[in-house]
Amino acid sequence: MSQKAKKKKIKSKKTSFRDKYWYQVITPKIFNLKPIGEVMGVESNLVGRTCEALLYDFTNKYSDVNLKLRFRIADVNEEAKKCNSIFLGHQYTNDFIRSLIGRGSTKIQTIINLTTKDNFIFRVTIICTTIKRARSSQQILIRKIMREILREFAKSLNHEKFIAGMVYKEFQNQIKRVAKTIYPLSSSVVVKSKLISIPEGVQDKEIPADEFEIIEVDIKRSIKSEIRRSERINVKKLANKNKRRPPEKQEIPKTLEVSEDKDSKEQSSD
Repeated sequence: MSQKAKKKKIKSKKTSFRDKYWYQVITPKIFNLKPIGEVMGVESNLVGRTCEALLYDFTNKYSDVNLKLRFRIADVNEEAKKCNSIFLGHQYTNDFIRSLIGRGSTKIQTIINLTTKDNFIFRVTIICTTIKRARSSQQILIRKIMREILREFAKSLNHEKFIAGMVYKEFQNQIKRVAKTIYPLSSSVVVKSKLISIPEGVQDKEIPADEFEIIEVDIKRSIKSEIRRSERINVKKLANKNKRRPPEKQEIPKTLEVSEDKDSKEQSSD
């Protein structure tokens, strides 16, 4: 038998459009099992597909429009025509990231792999931007603060709570609280996260209602990292300067007033 004939036998039959059905994609318990859309296909081909949604769809806040969430289909319920998904990662849009970095500011970025309490491994990218240009010694300290705080959170939290801290801006608020003592910051954002590995036999759980603990980091400052008097920034004055002033009312030019008077005199003379 020739090789071409063997290849024809190995090829499986193509699934027709009639064999496909619509399946509803449901988010994990972290996002309250909310449906985010529908996918068409066969049960065997759906597992592993990825879907995207905006955080705005869950919070209805306009400030969350720039944050995209990614989910991957884990299993399919054929009877209910529903697909259960897992959180795969998040990412801010490129235009939002560009808007964080202003003229004369410094971007401090770090990428780190973190292992949670239940052995989920995430790759996290975080960016801090300063109000004015910072020195290299100050950038090193701020980068160290970013890494230490994220490691402390990863050690003590399960993956559900860790995801909530990244997405709902708890981590970046605590990083900004500590890092601004080194140099004034304009923003601190967990820009991107990606799920690298999942342990076997882990079930989806609900998030406890407990609040996040406040983490303090002890960092030895060098003389070079301290802000000199000549480099100290009055943050309030700088913020007031950056505010846009309301447009002033435009006065009517005098030439127009004179022309109108002339026209009225001519009409009266007629």
